[in-house]
Amino acid sequence: MNKSALWHQAKSEYAYAYDKETLHIVLRTAKNDIDTVQIIHGDPFNWVGDKNGLPHWKNQIEIMEKRYQSDLFDYYFIAIKPPYLRTKYAFLLHDGKDKYLFGARQSRLISKDNELYETFDLSEYFNFPYLNHEDLHNTPSWVKDTIWYQIFPDRFYADQKNSNLTWGKLPVTNHELYGGNLKGIIEKLPYLQELGITGIYCTPLFKSPSAHKYDTTDYFLIDPQFGTNEDFKNLVIQAHKRNIKVMLDGVFNHCGYDHPFFQDVIKNGEKSKYKDCFYIDEFPVVNFPLNKHQKPINYHGQKLNLKTFAFTPYMPKWNTSNPITSKHLLDVIKYWITEFDIDGWRLDVSNEISHDFLRQIKKVSRDAKKDTFILGENWDSSIPWLQGDQLDSVMNYDLSYPIWKYLEHKMDINTFKDMVTNYLAKTPKNVMENMFNLVGCHDTVRIKRRLNDDNRRMKLSYVLMFLSSGAPNIYYGDEIGMTGEHDPDNRRCMLWDKKDQDLEFKTFTSSLISLRNHHPSFKAYDYHFIDSNILAFTKEDKKDSILVLINNGDKTEISLPKEVFGTYKNLINLESIDIHDKMILETYGFLILSKEV
Repeated sequence: MNKSALWHQAKSEYAYAYDKETLHIVLRTAKNDIDTVQIIHGDPFNWVGDKNGLPHWKNQIEIMEKRYQSDLFDYYFIAIKPPYLRTKYAFLLHDGKDKYLFGARQSRLISKDNELYETFDLSEYFNFPYLNHEDLHNTPSWVKDTIWYQIFPDRFYADQKNSNLTWGKLPVTNHELYGGNLKGIIEKLPYLQELGITGIYCTPLFKSPSAHKYDTTDYFLIDPQFGTNEDFKNLVIQAHKRNIKVMLDGVFNHCGYDHPFFQDVIKNGEKSKYKDCFYIDEFPVVNFPLNKHQKPINYHGQKLNLKTFAFTPYMPKWNTSNPITSKHLLDVIKYWITEFDIDGWRLDVSNEISHDFLRQIKKVSRDAKKDTFILGENWDSSIPWLQGDQLDSVMNYDLSYPIWKYLEHKMDINTFKDMVTNYLAKTPKNVMENMFNLVGCHDTVRIKRRLNDDNRRMKLSYVLMFLSSGAPNIYYGDEIGMTGEHDPDNRRCMLWDKKDQDLEFKTFTSSLISLRNHHPSFKAYDYHFIDSNILAFTKEDKKDSILVLINNGDKTEISLPKEVFGTYKNLINLESIDIHDKMILETYGFLILSKEV
């Protein structure tokens, strides 16, 4: 047995409370190293007398399922329901020759079958002390079924001409204001509803001098460029009438240079009552060049006297442990929930905000409205943020990355499957089902441009996104074939003239939304990969199952095992198709199939 490959940790992604009565337990072993894994578990206080009157620990022994296999590891899984919400547990490993007990402090050889039952030294067992309902995620039930649509407000739609720039002008440059506004979004709600959208996420709307609005001046005021606070209230009301949720983008890691707190620090230096609202190393705080308007130049060549987002002097970082700061920002959180009935916050740069303040944000949000959704912008593996006390979900770059690299031909099929398998194995299921899945956003190259403006390949990215557990997100305009490089080119004006739109892709997007709503298997956690010369997998739910075939390359003859042969219905065009040992799948072709009985 390869002991160095064994891994488990209680109260982690390997052992977590799935709901108020269920624990999910995962064990990692070396690939193909163990024949059988059992778990022995029971309440640590549940002891009874044996036939000799000696204390005996009451326990259960159950076989664990080998649920995932990566290139290096096997992952075993079981869901258990401790009757008293407490459990001690260890793993019994059978390698075909010997039996081992793997516990919290050691793995040891068991020489006799009855050795387990002679002493039951529970100090060597893993412990899940209590399944406290207060620690559960309690992510709002509506999140996992949402189809999100991300809007960059200035570039989405203007209800009337209010900019000197021509709508759709290219190239786009930073800080250009094209006139998109809240009334424009309201006007296009029927469009979003028809597409199948049930949640909109707007990048920042609060007063700010920039086009992107990530340098907030006033958190309590909608930027006049977009309209008024009343316009926003009307947007939420009208969206809710169409069963569309509304999520705001909150920039609480940093503020803008023009924020009055920071301006007071610039003016009064060490005498400012707001000086400890920021991380200032030296005074004067401004030791960087200013332009003719007395605004910072984005200059990276010298050490700043304060901490900022990245090295941008126009974005000073908040000190959220300061009581003035924390009250100010928590009042903002509460204000937009209680006064405007928003449904969620997307937290910008959430991984740089202290865990302590994220906990406060969640508490204030939930107290204001119990089903408020808290989404974080984390670009890396985010388990420390997803323990139930901070974020409900993150923008799921853990899934985006393998999709991107595989479809860009920068990753082979085996690496793709291995990376996805590890993601599935190490992501708690109650986290996975609420993930914010995306293949593009305002911070990335447009998915169409990423894939060389080939809408066949773009379809493959959408197939993989919509077939993943979690909530898919459409970046505005992707559904009608918009393209673009990195910021600012990925923030072009929305194309509203139908002659400029890829209407076939829009119909395809709408069909994926409909299929996802009607086939629970689309939302199932696991991909069951099939050995093939193309990407092939099944997804299964209690109510239905589907077979997915994706050819991320040249036209080819498909090689599939006999177990999947049969007659299926193509869910895209509703035609019948026979899956057999000799069939061709076109270059960048795909099939989403339901087995016909």
